[in-house]
Amino acid sequence: MENVKRTSLTAKQELFAAGVADGQPSSDAYRLAYDADRMGPPTIWSEASRLASNPKVAARIEQLRAEKDQLRRMLVLDHEEAILARLQHEALTAKTDSARIRALELLGRHAGMFAERVEVIPAERTAEQIEADILSKLQRLGIGGA
Repeated sequence: MENVKRTSLTAKQELFAAGVADGQPSSDAYRLAYDADRMGPPTIWSEASRLASNPKVAARIEQLRAEKDQLRRMLVLDHEEAILARLQHEALTAKTDSARIRALELLGRHAGMFAERVEVIPAERTAEQIEADILSKLQRLGIGGA
């Protein structure tokens, strides 16, 4: 039990870590977690920096960020599934042809079926040849000097 106490964070450290993990500047998270009313900004910044570099606190910040990121990814996947299901439903049951076609188009785009492809054709002329042609045309127009 004593070992658990040594590895766990205090309530204030936990509050600080949660604030930083939520995207607050560390000095703001420090102000919320600790009594910093009588501290000046440089002291708060220094203490917040020291606390954020504490290995236990830093690990907790990373853990909270990872949990938040995982939750966000799960929500995105849930929304994606719901949207795709609705598009599939519309593609099959929409009352107008244009609505069905649009739903199918969006499903196809999601599947990567309509990705634009750019074909690069190698130049048949060298850079020197192109430069010579440009200079020649400029001279004919009376713009180039020679």
